[in-house]
Amino acid sequence: MLTIEGLHRDVFKRRSFVTVIWKGDTEKRLGLPVPFDCQLDALKAETEKAVKALAKELEGATIEEP
Repeated sequence: MLTIEGLHRDVFKRRSFVTVIWKGDTEKRLGLPVPFDCQLDALKAETEKAVKALAKELEGATIEEP
């Protein structure tokens, strides 16, 4: 389970990020983009969309060595 920790806006670049933490391991954090005009009442739904989009992107990800 993930818990929303914060919503951060960059007004100069007109972008927003939501920060989530794992409920059982608060050292794990993840920042995801959400719409700039995201309102607090829509934050949970936008966060769910962002998490699903990331999961889909990671399905096909490959790891390269440095």
